[in-house]
Amino acid sequence: MEAGWIKIYESSDAMSVELLKQRLEEENIYAVTLNHHDSELGFGEFELYVHESNRETAAKLIPQ
Repeated sequence: MEAGWIKIYESSDAMSVELLKQRLEEENIYAVTLNHHDSELGFGEFELYVHESNRETAAKLIPQ
């Protein structure tokens, strides 16, 4: 991942990550997902990143 991007959420549930990404983009916050899930073995994480300049706004939209 390029400098300036921070991970704000991770989950083994791809759908929850995608829904959060869509929510962020509705607020004009560009988000990127990374897939670290191994489909053969059935484990791993999906990660959601935003640019650090959007950290505070994005954090308000992400459930804790």
